[in-house]
Amino acid sequence: MPPLHSVQALKHSDQLTSAETFGMAPLKLHYFEMPGRAEVARLCLTIGNVPHEEVLYEFKTWPEHKAKMPFGQIPVLELPDGKMLAQSGAIDRYTAKLAGLYPEDPLQAALADQAVFHLADTWDLYAPTFRMSPEEKVTARQELLAGKVGEKLQQLAKLLESSGEYVAGDKLSYGDIAIFAGLSNLVSGFLDGVPTNMMDQYPVLKAFRNKIASLPAIKAYYEKRGEGYRAAFKPDSA
Repeated sequence: MPPLHSVQALKHSDQLTSAETFGMAPLKLHYFEMPGRAEVARLCLTIGNVPHEEVLYEFKTWPEHKAKMPFGQIPVLELPDGKMLAQSGAIDRYTAKLAGLYPEDPLQAALADQAVFHLADTWDLYAPTFRMSPEEKVTARQELLAGKVGEKLQQLAKLLESSGEYVAGDKLSYGDIAIFAGLSNLVSGFLDGVPTNMMDQYPVLKAFRNKIASLPAIKAYYEKRGEGYRAAFKPDSA
């Protein structure tokens, strides 16, 4: 990927051609280059061939742009009329609906949401560690993995074992994409103290992550954009 300037727009030309299908100009997803909280929306937009662009920010220059965002944070999805949609949960659901990845059946939608909320609870356990010193971070994250985070991951594994092919039925939903992105982020090296081979301890989660990573559209995405943290988003090596 080319070096970032303070703000860089990435255009998805193959998706822009489908603008007529959606009857709108490309959406603009504002975030950093890293996967983080925008990866689910990126994948939904890509899988659904929803016309979009990315506006990428560098951490060092991000403070210059904060005031332009509704809540002073990103990700933010800029709509064709210029309105700005904030909060990753809202963005993920909106992009999933545009992409046909949010179930129409109320119960199936709730099952997808259930998985997403559980994963969010898991990641929230790490939030206090970001304010710690480097040494404290490693110790705290290892303790979490052996305790509360480990419990959450075991619960997720049980959920997947009882869900069938996908978390919301027999079709791929944004819930599956969120689990894939969350688990891949977890072992990407982004969290010091969390082993990159951690999935070996959770064979059900490892198998599910690899299944979603191997779907043609997702696999193709990371073949084009699989450097840095995103190397962990690729299918496991045979």
